[in-house]
Amino acid sequence: MNDRLDSLDALRGLTIASMLLVNNPGSWSHIYGPLAHAAWNGWTFTDLVFPFFLFMVGIAMMYSFPKRMAQGQSRRSLFGHVLRRALALMILGWWGASWSPVVFSDSSAVGGVLRVGYVVAVLSAVVLLAGTSHMRRWGVMLGVGILLFAVAASLLPPTDALLARLSGLRIPGVLVRIGWCYALASAIWFLTPTPRAIAWWIAGLLGAYAVWMMLIPVPGYGMPDLSRGFPTASTPPGELFSNWAFYIDYHVFGEHTWSYRQLYDDAGRLVWSFDPEGLISTVPATCSVLFGVLTGWWMRRDDMTSAERLNGLFVAGCLLLLAGLVFSIWMPINKRLWTSSYTVFTAGMALLSLGMLYWAIDMRGWRRWAYPWVAYGRNAIFAFVASGMMAVTLGQLRTPDGTWFTTAAWHALPGSPTFASMLFGLLFVAFWAVVAWQLDRVRIYLKI
Repeated sequence: MNDRLDSLDALRGLTIASMLLVNNPGSWSHIYGPLAHAAWNGWTFTDLVFPFFLFMVGIAMMYSFPKRMAQGQSRRSLFGHVLRRALALMILGWWGASWSPVVFSDSSAVGGVLRVGYVVAVLSAVVLLAGTSHMRRWGVMLGVGILLFAVAASLLPPTDALLARLSGLRIPGVLVRIGWCYALASAIWFLTPTPRAIAWWIAGLLGAYAVWMMLIPVPGYGMPDLSRGFPTASTPPGELFSNWAFYIDYHVFGEHTWSYRQLYDDAGRLVWSFDPEGLISTVPATCSVLFGVLTGWWMRRDDMTSAERLNGLFVAGCLLLLAGLVFSIWMPINKRLWTSSYTVFTAGMALLSLGMLYWAIDMRGWRRWAYPWVAYGRNAIFAFVASGMMAVTLGQLRTPDGTWFTTAAWHALPGSPTFASMLFGLLFVAFWAVVAWQLDRVRIYLKI
């Protein structure tokens, strides 16, 4: 069996491109329905993107772990590598959340030193965690960065834009969730590395999550109600925490959550917060990775033909898709809560998508059309992080007449406001496709 699946790279690339598309419209007020998350229960195209990526993390594990262990690497050392990589992903996530006050600030010279130290420290930490042959050199850089940051921070007031951002930094996030799910799924595989055991883990975790979210009373509220969406300023205090995700995120993370979903009282005190990449929903999200682990095991079997592998993908995909829909009768499909039905349903969709690409690319050999997505997939994390930094930078630029650059670019595009907004996102995706293509041409792969 080939150790590399071009269809997996293509699906990863399509997923990253979709992330960039839905995260970078020309205007958030003008978006086609499929390019926005479902308001609460239900799903759209956008709601498939993140679970697809986690699913592919699991597949990639099965193309990496057995190979490394066959080369003599122990489970202990390999899990150490997993933990370092997971931490590097989390640091990159927090880096992205703090990028704006790094590049846009009216700070003093001391503030500039603070920012230089921060950049050097973060970059050095990520390189050291990812692995390098120049450990001592990067270790010295890490120490210098921390020293510069610490000295400058001691001389600046807490109102400095970067210090203020870091003090209220969103702890959860996309890359943070990827890191946690990767580490947890890896731990499960190292403990019980058999398909049957992984299947039992999935069933047990999703079943326990469903029982907890639907049948265990929430303190101060009562039985959970998953039909109730986000509360508003007019929601009575006793009805704010209608499910366990709301309750736990508020009491664990406080203000360190998705700022768009925070409520304050008249005195300015935080009374409710939530994060779509919150704490307890990481449990079913880990199962999205475990579904990928099972798929990777299936694809690596050497006792089957390609046609048999393809049939397995389609049969399992259809069964999971149907199971997710049936399960949603009791527990709704909901990306914000990463419900058990959502996990099963999206795993089925991912299997069917991979099956179609596997047939077209790896079986039929139709690779030319897929090359841009394959190139995207080979530098997926870099494309996601760097494009996010670019989006933040563009969002802070103004034209000579004072108009925000993104707004001016959106208005300059043809068509209706909604079409122009989508076109802006497509151009953003195309730009990074060219970057990924150029990196692939010279075989530069910036990975963690």
